[in-house]
Amino acid sequence: MKKFFTLNGIILTLFLLSGLSSSAQIVEPNMTDTVKKSHPTGTKTVVIDTTKVDSTSSEPEGERAQTAFFEVGGPGLALTLNYDMRFGHKRTGLGFRAGAGYFATDGNDVFSVPLQINYLLGKGNSLIELGAGTTFLNSHGNSNGKTFIFDRITGFIGTATIGYRYQPQERGINLRIGFVPIICDEGIIAAGGVSVGYTFK
Repeated sequence: MKKFFTLNGIILTLFLLSGLSSSAQIVEPNMTDTVKKSHPTGTKTVVIDTTKVDSTSSEPEGERAQTAFFEVGGPGLALTLNYDMRFGHKRTGLGFRAGAGYFATDGNDVFSVPLQINYLLGKGNSLIELGAGTTFLNSHGNSNGKTFIFDRITGFIGTATIGYRYQPQERGINLRIGFVPIICDEGIIAAGGVSVGYTFK
């Protein structure tokens, strides 16, 4: 049985997660500034209060973006069904994805549970996705079948995602494609994934 998710993999995954979290911090600007002016008019004094709204204030919160999608490959290494949601009430920024999947071929069957924290950048329908996390694998191999790189193991591997996401601003079909490095005792294995799903709110 192979050993997975070494100390190096854990450290790299935590480093990526901390980097995403720190980049998502929002500094609240000073929203208002009150200016008082006095103007003498004869024997009376008129006090004028002016409220100035900071032009750098953040955009108003909207509905939380949520998607569900089928993925081939990717962090799940199989055919997986996944759910993705933003932590804030907006389409971009910090969020997460979680899923479950299974596939069998040539005497090998693999069950996987991919989990990632991700961050979406961009405007409109085209977004860049950056993510990092871990995947639980339970693989039962067959010595008479073809050799599978994760043959006969139960454990965790580290994963990352660098990809493109087409996600409509309203409800509709979403598409994803990405480069997915797999981190294990054998080193970093280059992999990828494609998906199709539905964006809803």
